[in-house]
Order: sequence, then C-alpha cells, then structure tokens
Amino acid sequence: MRHVKYALFAAAAAVAMTAGFAQAQSEKFPAEGKQINIVVPWSAGGTADISMRLLLPYLEKELGVPVGVENIPGGGSQTGLVRCLNEPADGYTLCATSLPSTNLTYLRSNRNAPYSRDDFAPVATMLSEGGSIVVAKDSKYQTLADLVAAAKENRGEIRIGIGGRYVNAHIEALLFEKAAGVKLAPVFFDGAAPAFAALLGGHVDAVSSTPSNYISLYKSGDVRPLGIMAEQESQVLEGVPTMRSLGYDVVTYSTRTISARKGTDPERLAILEEAFRKVIALDEVGDKIVNQLGSDRYYLDGKDSEALWKNTDEVVGEILADE
Repeated sequence: MRHVKYALFAAAAAVAMTAGFAQAQSEKFPAEGKQINIVVPWSAGGTADISMRLLLPYLEKELGVPVGVENIPGGGSQTGLVRCLNEPADGYTLCATSLPSTNLTYLRSNRNAPYSRDDFAPVATMLSEGGSIVVAKDSKYQTLADLVAAAKENRGEIRIGIGGRYVNAHIEALLFEKAAGVKLAPVFFDGAAPAFAALLGGHVDAVSSTPSNYISLYKSGDVRPLGIMAEQESQVLEGVPTMRSLGYDVVTYSTRTISARKGTDPERLAILEEAFRKVIALDEVGDKIVNQLGSDRYYLDGKDSEALWKNTDEVVGEILADE
C-alpha cells in the first residue's frame, strides 16, 4: 500500500512540476517588477564594464524593466563567470563574455574552470576589436616592416609589452609572431595601462593591444599603431593598414559578447536577442562604441556568436598546443 501511495504522490508531483514549468514558460518575460542583471567579470571602469553600462538605458527602454551591472572581478574573469553560471537559467542573469578571453579560462587545463563553452548560450555580440602592434610616436620603427626586419635580425630581443599572460593581447602577439616568422621578447604587465606607460618611457619597443586601451594616446599622437589584425580597416584607427594588406596573414579580434546560461528558454533568448539587436543598431549607441570606447560596432546574433565562439576555441586551442 505504501508503494501505491508513493507512486500516486510521485505522479501528482510530476503533474504539478509540469504545470509549473508550463506556467513559467507562458508568463510574460521580462516580468513586471523583475530586473535583468549583467554580471561583468572584470573591475568597474574598464572597457568591458563601460561597454555594458552604456547599453543600460537603451535596454531598459526596450525591455521595460530595470537592467543593472554587477562587477565580480577575479581569476582573470573566471570568478564572475562561475557566479553568473550559478544563477538560474531564467534569462534574468546575463554574463558579459569576451572572445577569446572567456575561451582562455576553460581551455587552459591548469585553470580548472568548472565550465566550458557548452555552458553558455550566446545572445548577441555588440563590438569587436582587432589586435594591433603599437609603437611610441618617436619610435625608430616607422612601419611594421621595419619592426619585423629588426625582429628577424635580433631574434628574441625586440621587447613587446603585453597586459597580462594568456590574455587577448598575448594570443594576438603569438599569432603575429607566427604570421611574421619572428620571435619577440614578451614583457608582461598587470593590465594595458602599465604596458603603455612602459612604452612611453622607452622600456619596451612595442605593445600588443586593442584600440580601446590606447585610444586617448592615439588621438593625442603619443602612439602609432603599425597595423591592425582585422579583416578590414578599423572604424577608429583612420588610415592604419590591416596586417593582411601588409602581407601578414593574421586576423584576430576581441569581442564583447552577451551570454545567458545554457538551458534558458529559447523564447526568452529570442526576446533578449531582439532587444540587443535593436539597441546596438541605434546610431547613438554606435557613435558611443566608436568615439567613446574606441571600438568597432560589430553585431552578431546568437547563432553567429555561437559559431564564432566555436571557431575561437579551435584557434586558441592550436595556439595553446604550440606553447
């Protein structure tokens, strides 16, 4: 008799759970009185943080609910990503992810990240920046060819500043070395700012970085990008040639990609994707991305962001295997 009662209880519980799930699926999203939270796994004030915050008023208008940012730095973004992925897969918590930075947190086995690409559901990509090699305004290297020639003549002696080990700029420097057939002397710093301080002080010969990290120095004429690792010239760096146009087959990018937790209701993902699509398409937002952030507006929907993510896994995996 006990088994019969248990079976009846289990059946009733299953029906209740199914009904609750159906109700959750059918309720309005985002619901009135709720807030959408974007977890930024980096400190406040950086490019990733600013890029998310500039979207907030536009997203709130589009979605009809408050949208906030929560900064959870640590572990090269791993701490914040773990926190984000521990939240319910209900669409109310989004992760600020960046390719290839996010890929590096789980592709490097010594990081022991408790997640992989399969734990993320990309919603949209809002901007992209190609990597670049930058010198000081008075550098003797007037062109990228000058730098490459010096690096070939003095193997392992040309000092290149990088804002961290196994960050986006490090991967970009490694890809550049491979494309140019050179070996540089990496000098690692705790972020891009000290790397550029070292460049201006003459302590390194060049810096590997994306434009948003040095846009003010570029506008003031204190630094000169020698080439951009992008498919086409940057919207920010007027007249700076692509490396492909200079004969070096290297294309890299750092993205700002918004992701949800895998398992989020596809209908909710579609609502979020459409909201980001409309907001990123606004001329006012595009102007802020280019002129305030120093980045290129580059929209991808969830499906295309997923494909880019998968490709990035392959590229970064090959680089790490060579190290």
